[in-house]
Amino acid sequence: MKLVKSLAISFAGLLLLSVLTANVQAITLTFLTLDPIPAVAAAGDEVVFNGKLTDINGNALVGKTIRIDEERATGPNTLATAVTDENGMFSTSWMADLDNPTKDRNMSISATFAGDEQYNAARSGRVGMKVAIQTMSVSINFDKQFYFSGDRATFTIKFASPRGEAFDPEVLRGIFDGLTVTLERQEGGHYIFKTPPLVPPTHTLQIVAEKHGYKVFTNAVTIDVFTRQALPGVKLDFAWSPEQVLQGVPVTFTLAFTDSNNIVAPFVNYDIAIRKGSEVVLELKNQQTTDGKAKHQHTFADGGKYIVSVKINGIGQAPDLIPVRLSSDFNIDVIKSTAFAVKVKALQKGDTMRVVFRNPMLAPTGVYAMSLNFEDPNKVIIRAPSGWTVRTVERTIKIETGDSPLEPGKNLRLSVKVDGTVDSFDWGAMDGKGTVLKSGTAKVRVIRS
Repeated sequence: MKLVKSLAISFAGLLLLSVLTANVQAITLTFLTLDPIPAVAAAGDEVVFNGKLTDINGNALVGKTIRIDEERATGPNTLATAVTDENGMFSTSWMADLDNPTKDRNMSISATFAGDEQYNAARSGRVGMKVAIQTMSVSINFDKQFYFSGDRATFTIKFASPRGEAFDPEVLRGIFDGLTVTLERQEGGHYIFKTPPLVPPTHTLQIVAEKHGYKVFTNAVTIDVFTRQALPGVKLDFAWSPEQVLQGVPVTFTLAFTDSNNIVAPFVNYDIAIRKGSEVVLELKNQQTTDGKAKHQHTFADGGKYIVSVKINGIGQAPDLIPVRLSSDFNIDVIKSTAFAVKVKALQKGDTMRVVFRNPMLAPTGVYAMSLNFEDPNKVIIRAPSGWTVRTVERTIKIETGDSPLEPGKNLRLSVKVDGTVDSFDWGAMDGKGTVLKSGTAKVRVIRS
């Protein structure tokens, strides 16, 4: 009887040990990874979490639930869940948000597999991310640069994200001269405010805007309002550059308008004309300034005496243009091109010829290259001046420099050895861009011994 009981107990023990062994063998170690995520996100951004779950041998685990957890002092905060596919991969997303609308949210995030009867639990490594408070991009503009008594101003306010995406604030207040006003919505992120009639001297519009995920925006702009003058006066300051006006060279005329107190008169309507005798060379009517300044450029095709006339028609903005009648004439002497053209002289004595290039004092630029054409350049030898090089291309001898040009008012002398007598040669002078400044034919003066 004792033997039977002992056998029964032994059999039961073996059965229990077998079950425990089977259970231990069924628990398999797992490995969970979480791909990198952006280090910084903005509230409202979609953050995507990807990763993979395998056993210790690298075999994919299919259909397992994965949690994306944010670690907190009070315990994990689950942001999203996903289920692994046939490759053990998972993908899910979370809309980034802030805990506190006044400060950034610094997060430590990991992926977690809770485990089951067959597989051990696993957790990925931690990754850090900050959900940052954004700064609104806000523009506040007004429709005029200057306002006068009785004018109305229109302010335009636009809101956008740092990426330029327009949005409407959740809270928006406008305060004009200390009083709360309504901002009229035009479209997404676009508002306007129209003032009542203005009085001098200044008016201020303050904007306060709030939106979740953004810093509170507050700013104010101030506009100046001027008193209208019953008898306006305008003064004209007229100048031109360069002061020495040359034929064929652009000249810039500068106009500056001020009132009788030397304060800039921003809005001026005027005509400008250029005449040579009875001939009208240029005529521009109803020109309008917005900042009291204007520029016009003109190139005189011929030399001689010219008159530039400026006639002021009025000041202010339509429909409030105030008529003003003021005309001014300015005399301009334009120097003819012959006064600043490159000149060449050549003398020959025996087998030596001296060629002199002259760049006049009034020349607009330096000479960087010269060309000489001879019937037979092989019978001509030119010694290069310091800083210049000499080369022959077919029948043309070229003398060039990169940094030692023939400046206005200077001469360049060339010493030339020739075989025989030279009656004349063609020549050209070029600027630094290769543009021909002057060309011609030089007659050689022969000096007999």
